[in-house]
Amino acid sequence: MYPYEKFRVNTKNWFKWISLSDLSLLNTMEELLSSEKLVPMSVITDAKETDLRHFKFKNFHGFILNCSLRVRKKNDIWVVDKVKEDNLVAKHASLEWKVNIPLRVLGRGLRRLSYVKTVDVSETADYLILSWFNDIKELARLQLTSKNLKQFNNSIVEKWRENFEARKCYVILGRRYDISAPGTSFIAFYSKYPVVGVDFWSLNGIRGDDAKILALWLNSTLNILQTLVLRTETRGAWMKIHNYMLEELLVPRFDKLSKSDRNELLDVFEQVKSVEFPSILEQLRSSHPLRRRIDEVWLRILGYSGRVDRLLDGLYRSLAGEILLLKKMMSEKS
Repeated sequence: MYPYEKFRVNTKNWFKWISLSDLSLLNTMEELLSSEKLVPMSVITDAKETDLRHFKFKNFHGFILNCSLRVRKKNDIWVVDKVKEDNLVAKHASLEWKVNIPLRVLGRGLRRLSYVKTVDVSETADYLILSWFNDIKELARLQLTSKNLKQFNNSIVEKWRENFEARKCYVILGRRYDISAPGTSFIAFYSKYPVVGVDFWSLNGIRGDDAKILALWLNSTLNILQTLVLRTETRGAWMKIHNYMLEELLVPRFDKLSKSDRNELLDVFEQVKSVEFPSILEQLRSSHPLRRRIDEVWLRILGYSGRVDRLLDGLYRSLAGEILLLKKMMSEKS
């Protein structure tokens, strides 16, 4: 039961009132996120949607995957074999074909959110073709008809570069993902080099230490809770963050963080940035020590005065249960 007044003052999204089976989590979220140190995401960034269509021609896209685990679609056929001097050697995912690509024509990005196990992707992001080079049609010809291959030209790749330049940033937030999937370890990533991501929000204007702090927040359990509440559900544990949600999702207000707050957050980021995490579901079920470390520092900074261990134990248990329920709903046949 909810007072009618709550519906009257929250007309944008009534789904949140039925978004969880344990509705007490709504009250927990409101309590934990009541700090003046938080503001809507739209206040700090002009986020831009990034999708595969921005880097694709017919069946050929410009991503060279950095890890074979990330090969998930039939048009993902090129994987990094090795990087040497000024060249990257791309290898066909299932054949012995290789193509040399000059590093100068490549940018960095993530083809997808899944099977990216570290929050810092500076060295582990995929590669993205941004300029024409001599052997580019050797990459494209396996996925294009003869007619389309003749149409594929420098102007198309130049458009990829324009799309990259308009969207490149240092922290990206997943736009559509399965929160229950074994390959979902994080929902946002930081890079010290400019990156983009397919089915991500590019959070423009955030860089340096602010980008690290924001990535740490977006992957905290507090943010996962508010994301579950505010999400657009697409199918069970599959969810989407629409642009209107960026006006509701709360994030740190950087100018309200003290020097000691920032130093502590950056210290935690350094501790976790290169560690390979299991799935989010497994992190919650096992009360992963580094997840606890992230959450503890945010609770302190936001002024939580209760018993932190008791709160986190209950929160992890409840959220794991919610995600498992969504997963079960998704697997059931009508």
